[in-house]
Amino acid sequence: MRLTENPEYLAQLRAIKGLAFLSGKRLLITGAAGMLGSCLVDAVMLWNREHSQPCQIAAVGRSGKKLAERFQDYLGDSCFQYIQQDVCQPLKGFPEQADYIIHAASNADPANMAKYPVDTLLANVMGTDNLLQYGLSHRMKRFLFVSSGEVYGQPNWKEDSFTEASCGPLDLFNPRSCYPEGKRAAEVLCQSYASQYGADVVMVRPCHLFGPTMSRRDSRAAAEFLWSAAEGRELVLKSDGRKERSHCYVVDAAAALLLVLAQGGAGEAYNIADRRYQMTIGDFARKAAEAGGCKAVFAVPQERAASHSAPARQVLDSGKLEALGWKPGEDGGAIGRTVKLLREAGT
Repeated sequence: MRLTENPEYLAQLRAIKGLAFLSGKRLLITGAAGMLGSCLVDAVMLWNREHSQPCQIAAVGRSGKKLAERFQDYLGDSCFQYIQQDVCQPLKGFPEQADYIIHAASNADPANMAKYPVDTLLANVMGTDNLLQYGLSHRMKRFLFVSSGEVYGQPNWKEDSFTEASCGPLDLFNPRSCYPEGKRAAEVLCQSYASQYGADVVMVRPCHLFGPTMSRRDSRAAAEFLWSAAEGRELVLKSDGRKERSHCYVVDAAAALLLVLAQGGAGEAYNIADRRYQMTIGDFARKAAEAGGCKAVFAVPQERAASHSAPARQVLDSGKLEALGWKPGEDGGAIGRTVKLLREAGT
């Protein structure tokens, strides 16, 4: 069963409220075939089909093949188009107007960051510059940049969690810093466009996301654990599992993005994290293994892989987003739900 046909997934998307501001508007999403971008497209397309004034969606990605495969259900819909485009290159074939732009294009899995550090950094810096220039010349109402909780760097020992005002050091000699430094630079670029050109920009900083829109090739720990659980295989931890992380289910993260796009304060940044999934990597693996009916084993390497992020604790304070009105799904069973949906998508 394809994910976009799964009644449970559709019910989760249908629970996202407050999309009326998109009526009759055009929304451009980069990184549209990714975990978060594809969930956003699914949510808005479902809303479109149930309302009389739909939103026009332009889904942008580097691979036309991936876009066509992921969004095969929407290809005949007059409200949907996909655009094959590397946002670091001159933009071609974009619509004459884009009311809202969500920039979510970037390598986000550690293996690709390690293999393509230049591409990772430039997608955030040059890509953001290209898209802001396009938006300002094509009647853009608001630009939302998808940043990352990794921008906070190494936590101060006095900090219990990162608020949006936190800023810790990053290792500039490590190519792995291409991702957080690229996100930091892009955030400053957004603020600079707001100051110099009057652009309306907002930013979100997601934590470690998970959900049924994860690619099978995603090398992030949560994705590897959940895919192993869904396939009934042993979950292999490549560390001691003691690092503590904030996590969030992807549908709840998509709801947060749409809320910030609609109601976030201009120039503001918002952490995205579900307090119920603040846990160590080891605990996340054990919960995934329990949901999949398998076991978790440790295979700690002698040396830390270049793709691993350094901070031992990445906990985000989501109070600012919650004050805006965001509330994640009610039951707190997203890990088990993800395993179930991944299994059903494979049947």
